[in-house]
Amino acid sequence: MAWTDDAMDGLRAAEVDLVAHLPDSVVGPLVELAVDSEMETVLVAREEEAVGVLSGAWLGGRRGALVCQTSGLATTFNALGSLSKPWGLPFVGIVDRRGGLGEFNLAQVPAGYNMDDLLEAIGIRNGTLRDGDDVAARVAMAADTAFDTQEPYVLLAEPTLTGGK
Repeated sequence: MAWTDDAMDGLRAAEVDLVAHLPDSVVGPLVELAVDSEMETVLVAREEEAVGVLSGAWLGGRRGALVCQTSGLATTFNALGSLSKPWGLPFVGIVDRRGGLGEFNLAQVPAGYNMDDLLEAIGIRNGTLRDGDDVAARVAMAADTAFDTQEPYVLLAEPTLTGGK
């Protein structure tokens, strides 16, 4: 089974019913699974827009996920630090990590390689998804952690799991 199938199983187990996303070839198959499922999907123009969509979803009684890549996640820091974190507006993020192993685009390195440290600096808890992990369980636990604590939780999907770009 592909990692995306396992991630979708984890989202379902955590009762996620909304996925905000941007186009990306690595996480695209996960988005396709969400589109083909019972989940509502919202294509956004920018990642910080997804934070707003997911915040509104939470206030409306829904559970959401953000699916994007690390360079896009970097654009959400103002929304995370001034909206999600202080106001207790949770979501789970499944983010394609760029900038590390196998990266060909130097522009991806600053945010992608250091994303876990950057998230920690603004108080956003995070973890990784690696080859050999029980992806379904980790996604479900991260989502449950986000919704139980009312704080975002971001999982960085490593290229060893996703195959990278």
